[in-house]
Amino acid sequence: MESAKPSLLEQAKAALRAGKKGKMAPTTPKAKQAAPEPPAGDDAGDDSLFFSAMQGVAQIGGSGRQVQPPPPPAPELPEDDADPEAKLMRQAMMGSVDFEIEFSDEYMHGYVRGLDSKIFQQLKAGRLSAEGHLDLHGQNADQALDSLLFFMRESYLAGRRMVLVIPGRGKNSPRGLGILRQELQTWLTREPLRRIVLAFCTAQPRDGGAGAIYVLLRKMKKSQGKVAWDKQMNWEDLDR
Repeated sequence: MESAKPSLLEQAKAALRAGKKGKMAPTTPKAKQAAPEPPAGDDAGDDSLFFSAMQGVAQIGGSGRQVQPPPPPAPELPEDDADPEAKLMRQAMMGSVDFEIEFSDEYMHGYVRGLDSKIFQQLKAGRLSAEGHLDLHGQNADQALDSLLFFMRESYLAGRRMVLVIPGRGKNSPRGLGILRQELQTWLTREPLRRIVLAFCTAQPRDGGAGAIYVLLRKMKKSQGKVAWDKQMNWEDLDR
């Protein structure tokens, strides 16, 4: 006769009793497989991949937006550029002054190119007061030149702007010609006086007429350089 099969309850009890006698070895969970590390970077390989990928790619033409560099800063202008006379002074110191000259028996004038016409018209009309005068009557050409250089130098250094020079009409000269009048026009437009003279013209009748000359001088500015006066001249002797 066959024996009856143990019930489910009995099977469970039997399993528990067996577990007390010998503990079941714990099952170890499967270790997670580490992801394979990427191979160390190879610069040469990267370059090869890059150039291979770039094959057949056309170079960008010059039609893209052009970025212009910023314009260079404007050069700073000298402070006295707004002063026309200061500009003329710089030209004089560089020896680049040109005169417009007119000469006749009874009238003469000269002025540097670029001089304000209003200033020259005031000079011609006798509206500028003379701050000094030099009378050359009775002197020959050599004496007159020495006297003129000394007088003009002192006037310029003293800051005088308009002076009166009296060469005379020359009625007592040979053939009645005003030799000093002719020479005066040359002296005023040559070195060194050209560096300090802005304009000159025949004076009004009340100031001597054709026998006298108005001379307009520049402003004396130490920063503009020095006038090359004749160093061999004894200025003290002429002042006596």
